[in-house]
Amino acid sequence: MSLSATNLAAYHHLSCDLYLRNVYRRDKDSRNKQDPSELAKASFERGLEWERLLFDFLDKENLLLTIPPVPIDGNVLSCNLEVDERDHFFVAGVTFWPPPELTQRFLDAGTDPVKFGLAKPDLLEITRAPSGVITWKVVDAKASKAVKTSHHVQIYFYNLCLSYLLPEPLFRPAGSAAIWLPPVDGFDSESLPSFDDLKSINTSLLKPSLDDFLFRRLPKILSLPRASIDWHLNPLCRGCPFESDCTQRTLEDGELGSMPNISLAEVKIIRTLLGISRGSSTADTAVTDIEDLHLLLSDSGKLDKIRKSFPSTLKKAKRILAVQRSSLVIPKRNFTLPRREDIAVIISLVLDPSSSARSFATFCISVSSAIPSFQPQPFHGPESMFIPTLTSMLQKILSLNDTVRPVPLTQFYVFSAGEQAALQAHLIDSALTSTSGDDIRLCIGALAQGASLLQTTFQPLLLSGALLSFMAKGRKAELQIYLDRMGLQVSTSGTVDQLRARIQQEIQRLQNDGQSGDDDRRTELGQLPSSCRSWDLAECALTLLPRASPDRKCPDNEDIFDAYKNTDSREVLEDKLGQRNASIYAVLQNMRARILSSNAGLLVNDAKKLTANFIDVCKEDNLRKLFFMQQFEVLAKLTELWKARIEGCPDAPVLEYKEAIQGAKGVKHKFYLLSGSLDMPTGDKDKAFYDYIMTEDDTGPDDIPVEALYDDLSVAGLLFPLNRYTKAKWDTQNAVVRQKLLVADLRDIAVDGQRTKVTVQTWGGWDVKFVAGHHYRLSPRLVDFNTTKILSTLLELDIASTTGFGADVPFLQLILNPRSFGDDFEFVQMGKEFVKVENNIQSTFRQLKDLDVAGGAAGALVLKPSQHRAVQRILSSRLSVLWGPPGTGKTYTLALGLLRLLEVQHRLGDTKRKIIFITAMTHAAIEAVLSKLSHLRGCYTSIDSLPTEWLDNVKIEHVLKGHDHAAPSKSNSSESLLYAGTVYQLYNFSKRHSFEVDVCVIDEAGQLALSSAALVLRALGPKGRIVVAGDSEQLAPILTAQYPQLKSRLLFGSILDCLMHLSKLPSRKESSQPPPLSPTLSDFSDMSASQGTVVQLTENFRLNPDLGEFVSTIYSRAFKPQKVQARHLATQLKSIEKDVGIDLGVQPRVLRDVQNFLLALSNVMLRKPQTVLRPPPITLERRTSTNTGTATVIDTGDSLTPTPISLALVRLQTESSRPEGVGYEAHVRAEAALAAALIMSIRRCAPGEDIFVATPHRIQRQAVKAALERARVNDLANAMQALELEGSPEREVTAGTVTVDTVERLQGSEAAFVICLFSLPPSATADLAFLLERRRLNVAISRAKTLCVLVSSQTVLRPPVNVLANEENAKGYKFLRAFEDRAWSSVITLDVDNF
Repeated sequence: MSLSATNLAAYHHLSCDLYLRNVYRRDKDSRNKQDPSELAKASFERGLEWERLLFDFLDKENLLLTIPPVPIDGNVLSCNLEVDERDHFFVAGVTFWPPPELTQRFLDAGTDPVKFGLAKPDLLEITRAPSGVITWKVVDAKASKAVKTSHHVQIYFYNLCLSYLLPEPLFRPAGSAAIWLPPVDGFDSESLPSFDDLKSINTSLLKPSLDDFLFRRLPKILSLPRASIDWHLNPLCRGCPFESDCTQRTLEDGELGSMPNISLAEVKIIRTLLGISRGSSTADTAVTDIEDLHLLLSDSGKLDKIRKSFPSTLKKAKRILAVQRSSLVIPKRNFTLPRREDIAVIISLVLDPSSSARSFATFCISVSSAIPSFQPQPFHGPESMFIPTLTSMLQKILSLNDTVRPVPLTQFYVFSAGEQAALQAHLIDSALTSTSGDDIRLCIGALAQGASLLQTTFQPLLLSGALLSFMAKGRKAELQIYLDRMGLQVSTSGTVDQLRARIQQEIQRLQNDGQSGDDDRRTELGQLPSSCRSWDLAECALTLLPRASPDRKCPDNEDIFDAYKNTDSREVLEDKLGQRNASIYAVLQNMRARILSSNAGLLVNDAKKLTANFIDVCKEDNLRKLFFMQQFEVLAKLTELWKARIEGCPDAPVLEYKEAIQGAKGVKHKFYLLSGSLDMPTGDKDKAFYDYIMTEDDTGPDDIPVEALYDDLSVAGLLFPLNRYTKAKWDTQNAVVRQKLLVADLRDIAVDGQRTKVTVQTWGGWDVKFVAGHHYRLSPRLVDFNTTKILSTLLELDIASTTGFGADVPFLQLILNPRSFGDDFEFVQMGKEFVKVENNIQSTFRQLKDLDVAGGAAGALVLKPSQHRAVQRILSSRLSVLWGPPGTGKTYTLALGLLRLLEVQHRLGDTKRKIIFITAMTHAAIEAVLSKLSHLRGCYTSIDSLPTEWLDNVKIEHVLKGHDHAAPSKSNSSESLLYAGTVYQLYNFSKRHSFEVDVCVIDEAGQLALSSAALVLRALGPKGRIVVAGDSEQLAPILTAQYPQLKSRLLFGSILDCLMHLSKLPSRKESSQPPPLSPTLSDFSDMSASQGTVVQLTENFRLNPDLGEFVSTIYSRAFKPQKVQARHLATQLKSIEKDVGIDLGVQPRVLRDVQNFLLALSNVMLRKPQTVLRPPPITLERRTSTNTGTATVIDTGDSLTPTPISLALVRLQTESSRPEGVGYEAHVRAEAALAAALIMSIRRCAPGEDIFVATPHRIQRQAVKAALERARVNDLANAMQALELEGSPEREVTAGTVTVDTVERLQGSEAAFVICLFSLPPSATADLAFLLERRRLNVAISRAKTLCVLVSSQTVLRPPVNVLANEENAKGYKFLRAFEDRAWSSVITLDVDNF
């Protein structure tokens, strides 16, 4: 009995305990062991091919040492490594038995030792240091598209074994292991592997999860009897050698674990439901789990009782079992089952799991047509021919629309979800990477879900908006260009008025198409229940089709893949694909006939006539791709909404109606939250977005969910309540929607005793009458006011750039060549004089600072060295990028740089009017710039000796409503007008008043998508400047879909990433190489402080040295701290002793734990003993100044100097006695109570300091605010007195503010104390990827100036190994572990049943 590393890896792929047991016991209990499938064999052969290619490459580079592949011990391996004199090489052929030390590891864990077989890592990377120490690293070659969890399991096991076989000090593990992947474009015999494809991971990140698995869980699994083993039967089992055995057991056993297509995690939910149902009663041992479950689902009375007490558990279980309704309704046009069609197009794709070069390998398109004149043969070809082939077929069908009556109805089908995903990905990649025009537009319009809706929704608005600007100019040539963009025939004849009339006529036609009624606007298509959708196609054909049917014998995936890989003749593969398509359609026809014969009305739609509309009006390649991307974003958002609605919105919050409340702004309705989670949207409560839809939660088993009939796009850009002009759009909605569905706006969420009160304002739903005690569900809707603006702007820029009617377009210049744009000759020459004048200004302020003029105001006007370089770049270049980590003063440098620019221009006699735009994605960032400008302006005016008449002409305005903001004044020709606002409001402002901007400043540019930046850059004058500031390690734009990374430029990310990539900064290893596709600061470690367009700010003004040292772990250049931690922090925290026993409105148990935690921090700082906190694992260092420089001293704790602590960690453990355990909402309430106790305690001891609470989710923000309301924080703040600190006189302290908000909204802000809420219960692991995003963690933690308290949990701090297979998750977890290694920590346990 033994297990290999490969077996361990396979287990983490299959997630089946039974697999481990069967392999370990060598199958003695299994009856029908299967041979490996053809797909598995193909993947294996592909892996061997990649391994051979890699070894040949290393051998040719003289980097390979091959030893005989026979088992060797550590001594023999050591000799081989020592004898080779190369400093860097790889070793192949290493084979060894796992060391005996592993047995002791099992015994130490209290478990029975497990026997392991031979270990055979592909490669060891060896690096020899000058001292002779040999560093080794495990490398495995995998011919996969991406790193998988199973790969990490293998390399960790090898690494663990070798750590005993190659002992220190002569040998040293690298601390990481790697997977060597093939090139992204695939590989063949001519391919050269790249060291860039070595995907490394720190083994310390894998250690907690995998050590627990190896030495604790694995022995327990293997010791269980067969009857007690958890197992499943689902699509993952394909290829498992024991699949047939499990299939047979499924028919015999009545266990939950044997239910087909139910995962182990889903089994736990169903078992929880059964546990609730059984309660304390003794279950009938003669009744199996499945029989018991059947009895429960048949008992409506018992289900109602469970629904009232455990609504979330019941809802999840019903969704798993697909018992919500007999048929699901899907609001999309493809891959579904309408009642009928005249033309069925069936697409089969061959997916090659071992190839990374293509999304699919080959295809077959078959057509089943009821039209005698259209009977095409199947189409076959490789992936490269898919778009041209499909285009040809679509054109033939479209031609039938003009000749056949009635117009034929067309439907497209693919059978598997994998094929559907590959098809959608291929369409997106083709649109965003190819230069073909009409072909891809036609295919997207026909196949992309919802594409035709985009055309009828956005194109009339887009074209009519652009038309207004053309008509204002009234030039005939421009109108002719516009006709061409609309796809209309262009002629030289015709007057301007006639051309305008033709354009208006086409726009009216498009608008009419968009309002042509339910049947043309939407398609709601019936689909089989989820259990049927998981069937294997070959099984479906055998089960459903008559014995005499020629389509009953359907080739399965193995047959087709075998033909693809092993058959020389393409005819065999084409025959099999053609037969598969025929079987697909026969199965669909058979299912349709069965469903229609039941007269249940489950199929609710017909197919539609083929349309191929997709807006494609841009000609310039880059603008066209951005134009496509904006449309794909809308489609991705709609797809997410549609997926939830087709299942009846199972995760939608359910509210119980209480009463109506008459308010000053109409009637509001009061509800209580029963299940699910809700949070107030970001923004001002006075702004009503009506971003939810509401209906009564009474959908019957055969009913169509009302939400599935709702048309988002037709009203996505309208303000609710609708008026008499916009209500016509609502009238195009389905009649059921108009009667039964309400558009809802959340007005307030508050805690009312033990319940959550929700106040809602509604519009619509004329037949809906709220009834007290009835239940209603809320689900999100698409609200989109900005897509049309972005599309219109891209079209406007495209026409200007391709017609010659306008000057050079700055936005396009910026994309094509930012270096050339920035180094404009005129600006460079002028900048030399600017820099001279600015140097004099800097020198003046430095002298005034030395004289301590105006109480230090002059010091605020002196730039630090890197800031000074940045400002000089702004003065001397047309494009400047300020790049700096948190706290380096990016916003300050922008503000002072603008004032310096205006002063220099004034001194050089340039007094003409200037308009400057200052923008960012968030209001908080904009307000931060305005605050800095106001402060710096005050510093200028407080120095009497300064000439400030130029400053009197500087007007600063905050643009809150662009449509209503007053136009730039023309009365003073020497004014400098600074307008600050979001990109959308500045767009509205500049669009309405039509003026050019001289300077455009973008702060927090890492959050602003390149396409959104066009909204403000469109107004930039032909010689305007652009100043961009941001940090590529902070939050990025939120994109719903995934887009290809273009080798030439980054179009589909932030404007900051785009500019940094295109500026071609040197990479980490070789300055001559181009930067990576996703540049981060760590990629440019050898970059000078000022490199061309990009200037890095290096001085840090916010973070303490130890907090800065932690944050700098993801940055290459060391910070230069400009501050130290306030020495009185320890004394402040010590004063909490006075509050012990005082009622602060927080639950006493929570408050006591928090007070003990903070007092322990104080004791550590004061070097006093404490027992609450665990010290950080790493050795603490402090820096001391000496006459010869700065020395690093190990902190032994003997010094009387207070120990600065800026990092603290609370390990939150939540528990519950309820059967379903700790749910997410209950955990959030406990987490919020903990945060409230921290806030109350810190405010008591440091009343003058600001406190931030940074939350990943808005539901957490609302929970903390509710907890603070219970604690009466506002009343407490008003009554709070200044504290007497030791050694300081009594004085009044201005109360600091408490800000609770999401991480995104806090970016650009700072506070003395920051509390970061990054914890999850074990039931919410699906959210781990979001919490482990490194940029989000970085932004949250780096807001702190004095102390950051991170609240996390074991679920986050020790995530399952599968989470780390994603490279971005692994980066985030590494950052989190770095915090944990530096933080003083304590465990706080809370019972969620008390909240």
